[in-house]
Amino acid sequence: MQASKVVRVIAGVVGVILIAGAFVLSFVITPDVVARLPSDTNAHRTYTGTFATLLDARAVAEGNLLAAFKQNVPMTVDRSVVVQSTSGDTALVSDSRTTSAQGVPVEKTTWSYALDRKTLEPASSHPKSWSVVNASGLTVSWPLGAKKTTYTGWVPETATTAPVTYSRTETRSGLTTYVYQAGIPATRITDSQVLAGLPPAIPEQTLALAVQVSSAPPAQKAQLAALLPKLGNPVPLAYTLQGADTFWVEPETGVVIDVKRSQQRMAGVVSPVGGTFIPLLPVADVSYQQTSAAVSSAVHDANNGRDAISLFGTILPIVAGVVGALLLAGAFLFGRRRAGHGRPTPTPQTQPGDPA
Repeated sequence: MQASKVVRVIAGVVGVILIAGAFVLSFVITPDVVARLPSDTNAHRTYTGTFATLLDARAVAEGNLLAAFKQNVPMTVDRSVVVQSTSGDTALVSDSRTTSAQGVPVEKTTWSYALDRKTLEPASSHPKSWSVVNASGLTVSWPLGAKKTTYTGWVPETATTAPVTYSRTETRSGLTTYVYQAGIPATRITDSQVLAGLPPAIPEQTLALAVQVSSAPPAQKAQLAALLPKLGNPVPLAYTLQGADTFWVEPETGVVIDVKRSQQRMAGVVSPVGGTFIPLLPVADVSYQQTSAAVSSAVHDANNGRDAISLFGTILPIVAGVVGALLLAGAFLFGRRRAGHGRPTPTPQTQPGDPA
């Protein structure tokens, strides 16, 4: 009797613990621990495309304008997004990119961000030892549970933002994805890493020749010819970037499955009167997209993330809840049954006139 009572109590306690654990798994552990940027994130993606136009900075520096412009140059971008450290819900994330033309690196950049591991936007606070870009909006990816809405995207080359707008839902490599598009208007390039790979100045004579052979309207050529003597020699250059991007995002995990990007960079001068940027020469006109291997890697990452969210957010809570409910029901029913067996059986009483 005593042993069966102990079993009932244990079954009831375990059932309550399992049901409580199911709620904790589903509503605490999954959103707070599982559904966030993993601390071991190390995503490498490769993109391939073509420079329709590419300016050779070394040829420009040497004054050899005829050899400076190259066309239809094969190119690649190797990108790595790595979580370097974490502090609670904040992660130190590096975004490194190497752009190569015909196998020769032409630009290398690394930006570090302190990101909220759930929203993937810059964190409001982070350890003081972290040296990060003062960014805003999405920087390296989408948040888990991406919405059909317009996000703000960070443009590191210009240190500005651009709207990234939901366009449609589309199947990509077997996954349902949300397609987002971003348009970047011509904006001054300010990042020192990008500017380090571009000619900071050009001899006045070389620039005058470039103006004459350019496709600029006659009025603009005249304006530039009149402006050149006021700019000094060599003439300091400034640059703008504009572009159009398309992203295919797996919404549950926020993993970017594919990217198609086009960018144009323009060299120009800044007028000493009013600081107006006057475009002169195309520096780069490039279009590229993720390789099929990079897309497969992204699909693998998305599937792993979805499996983890499903396991901890749905499957384990359901199993724990069902087993807990069965244990509670069994303890309750077994207890009632034992109580029924323990009642004394009533003894019939002899009534007057009944045979003895």
